[in-house]
Amino acid sequence: MKIKKRLGEMLVDAGLLSEDKLKQALVEQKKAGLKLGQYLTRMGIVNEQQIIDLLSEQLNIQKYHPDKYPLDVTLTNYIPIEMAQKYQLAPLKKKGRLLSVATVDPLDINTLDSIEVSANLEVEPVICSEREVNQIINSLYGMQSGLGGIMETMEIGEGVQAEEEQAKEEVQISTLQDMAGEAPVIRLVNSIFAQAIRDGASDIHISPQQNTVQLRFRIDGKLMDVPSPPKTLFLPIIARMKILANMDITISRIPQDGRFTLKIEKKEINVRVSSIPTIYGENLVLRMLDMSGGIYTLDRLGMVAEDMAKIENMIVKPYGMILSTGPTGSGKSTSLYAILSSINKPDINIITLEDPVEYRINNIRQAQL
Repeated sequence: MKIKKRLGEMLVDAGLLSEDKLKQALVEQKKAGLKLGQYLTRMGIVNEQQIIDLLSEQLNIQKYHPDKYPLDVTLTNYIPIEMAQKYQLAPLKKKGRLLSVATVDPLDINTLDSIEVSANLEVEPVICSEREVNQIINSLYGMQSGLGGIMETMEIGEGVQAEEEQAKEEVQISTLQDMAGEAPVIRLVNSIFAQAIRDGASDIHISPQQNTVQLRFRIDGKLMDVPSPPKTLFLPIIARMKILANMDITISRIPQDGRFTLKIEKKEINVRVSSIPTIYGENLVLRMLDMSGGIYTLDRLGMVAEDMAKIENMIVKPYGMILSTGPTGSGKSTSLYAILSSINKPDINIITLEDPVEYRINNIRQAQL
C-alpha cells in the first residue's frame, strides 16, 4: 500500500486542522515523544474517531468491529507480543495468504512491511482506536504474557505507614496473607501494574461487582475497561496491593490510604492507594505518578502561542489567583508544577500548600496538608 499524503496534510485538507496548528503540533509531538495522531487526540485538538474515519475513507481500509473479527489466539504466532505492544497492532484474521492486522497507525508502512516479510503473508491493515487495540492485545496474548522481563526488574519501595484502626473484621487474616503472597497472585498484580504503565494510565480502578470484578485504567482522563481477573482472586489481589501500601488488610469497612514506589526498568512510579468500602467489597483506586519523567516546562504543555503568552503574563504578577480546573488526569497538577518551575527564581520566596506533594522541587517550601 502506497501513501500519497501524510496524516497532517489529510487533516488540513479535511478542515480538521489549520496549517499553523499543524506546524506547532509537529514541533510539540516530537518533544512529547508521541506520534502526531496521539498528540492531537491527547491534547484534544482532534477527536480520535475523526482521525479513524478520515484514514478509513482516504486509505480505503476497514474500521475495526469486534463482531466482524472474532479473536483467534493461533494468529499470535505471526506477530510477537513485543512487536504488538511496541507498535500497537495485533493480528485479527487470516484468509488464505491475507492477514488482517488491527493498527492505530495504518500509515506506518515500514512496520506493516516487516510483518509481511516475517509472516510471509500479505498484510491488510484494519484501523482501530488505542483502547481497542490494547483490549485486543490483552485478550490475545494475556496480561501476563511477555511481562517476565519487566516483572523481574520490579522492586517494591518503602511505603508510607497508614494510620492504625481499632475496628477489626472477622476474617481469616493468615489465610489472606498467605494467598496474597502466592506467586500467581504476585505475578498477576505485577502484570496489572506493568500493563497500566505501558498503556500510559494515570489511575487503576479495581471495583467489585456482585459476581465479577471490574478493572479499569484511566487513560487521557477517560476510564477504559481492561480484561478483569475472576472474582475468586479479588480478595488476594486487594490484600496484595494493601500490603504493598502498608495498609491494614484486616480493615475493609473503613476507608484507608497508603502509598509505595514501583521501580520498573529505569522508571520510578509513585503509587498512591485509597480504599473505600462498598456493598460488594472494597473499591481500590491507585494513582500512578511517574517520578522519572521530571516536571514539564510551560513550553511542553502544548498550548498555542496566544494562550502561552496569557499564562506567562499572569504568573509574573505579584498578586492575584490562578484557578486550574478539570477532570482527573486532565493535567491540572502538571500545569501547576510547570508554572512553579517557571517562576522558581533565587530572588523569589515560594511556599506551597499541597495535598499531597507529588513532585519535590528545589528552592520551594512545600507543605503537605
